[in-house]
Amino acid sequence: MGPMTEPNDGGKGATILVVDDEAEVRALIREVLTLNGYTVIDTGDPVEARRIAERQPIQLLLTDVVMPIMNGIELAQRVEAASPTTKVLLMSGYSTAAVKGSGRPLLSKPFRTGDLLAAIRQMLDSRSAFRRPVPPTSPRPGFGPV
Repeated sequence: MGPMTEPNDGGKGATILVVDDEAEVRALIREVLTLNGYTVIDTGDPVEARRIAERQPIQLLLTDVVMPIMNGIELAQRVEAASPTTKVLLMSGYSTAAVKGSGRPLLSKPFRTGDLLAAIRQMLDSRSAFRRPVPPTSPRPGFGPV
């Protein structure tokens, strides 16, 4: 691996796990991401996706929400449990209450390749993995004694 794979330019060289039960969608995403310097692993099987995430470092999970066997939100939770540093970007043709409730970023299908790349870049640039916003532990005082 030499200095060619510095992961700080919008996450170039990052490994992205793409999960969608539609093979054409996966093929299109894989082509776009590969052309843009990402390493792509793709599968239509969420169970296989979780195994992959347990075996090797994945920087980003890009998953469809509505799939047979296991939905994308459930998969995201399992991947995050196995690999806490993996970021998650959901894709869906419909914005369901479950998606909104998950608090995770959602890319609406159909999307333009530019939207996909921008969303991924933004996810990989943000320093920390997805965490639900936590209320501050103590109430912040004002500006101190006036």
